[in-house]
Amino acid sequence: MYQLVKPLLFKMDPEEAHGRMIKALKFIQKHPALLTLTNRMYNFEHPSLTQTIQGISFPNPIGLAAGLDKSCEVPKALQYSGFGAIELGGITPKPQPGNPKPRMYRLPSDYALINRMGFNNIGMNKALSNLRRFSYSLPIGINIGVNKDTPYERRYNDYISVLDTFKYDATFFTINISSPNTANLQNFHDKDEFSMLCKAIKDYRQESDLTQPIFLKLTSDLDLDGFKNILPAITETFDGVVLANTTQQREGLKSTHKNEGGGLSGRPLFERNRELVRWAYRQTDGQFPIIATGGIFTAEDAISMLRSGASLIQIYSSLVYEGPGLTSKINKAIAKYLRDHGYENVSELVGLDHKNTSN
Repeated sequence: MYQLVKPLLFKMDPEEAHGRMIKALKFIQKHPALLTLTNRMYNFEHPSLTQTIQGISFPNPIGLAAGLDKSCEVPKALQYSGFGAIELGGITPKPQPGNPKPRMYRLPSDYALINRMGFNNIGMNKALSNLRRFSYSLPIGINIGVNKDTPYERRYNDYISVLDTFKYDATFFTINISSPNTANLQNFHDKDEFSMLCKAIKDYRQESDLTQPIFLKLTSDLDLDGFKNILPAITETFDGVVLANTTQQREGLKSTHKNEGGGLSGRPLFERNRELVRWAYRQTDGQFPIIATGGIFTAEDAISMLRSGASLIQIYSSLVYEGPGLTSKINKAIAKYLRDHGYENVSELVGLDHKNTSN
């Protein structure tokens, strides 16, 4: 069905198409019969796909990456769309419109997107009101960003404010220090600045009743020396890492909009991000949860990321090109792969390439 409407959607401005998709999901989540139909079409369940990670039960390893539902407008509809978890946001303390339009571009020849959205969202209080309209049976993550006009020396407080606002409603949090579209945000990858962020997170955890896991989302452009410098602080402060957000690299691209400013996502990130996953798994002896994202379009891609060391997968750009059926397609193929190779649970694939095995 998606392939029939895809040519029409691709004739629209990408942000307009995204807006229409949100409207359609809003309509679906108002009608229980449509939610049931959506669940039947896109949800695939199998015991072999379930995992418990950091105390959270994930029904399957394929999650939705942040960016699709920036203001918690359609979480109920997304819950019925086959994901093992959904991450909403990025959410900032105050509402902000984001960067001037146009700010999103498709790169069809590269199966990629470029965006410079700039954390456009309605702010944490209204987003929380949206989230509380429904109940959920799926892990709900909140991706946290910072407001553009927050003074440089107070940016840590933005993360804490959103954590505190959603602490009774979210299943997990992701601290986003990786967006290239907010000035100086990636400075948090610097060891000294990162240590201040970690201190703020630790202090808040000690002073509050927050019990949910907090993950950290890094940029794909982080070099391994820089990664190594902050890795001890990551494992001491956070409960897992998301590898990795968009890149500003443009090598080898073919599409018309390849030189637009912003973060590149999609297929070109796959190899680089898989290497980051492999490196992080080795450096932490497989004892630190890794969520892989970037360029995952097929079951083979997902299995490769799992075998490289990821416990969970997140997708977004591939949904734009492949449609909402992609999630169940990948999950079915993973379940078949497990059965065909004699594995009982998807967790057995995690880090398999680092072990002596012929499978």
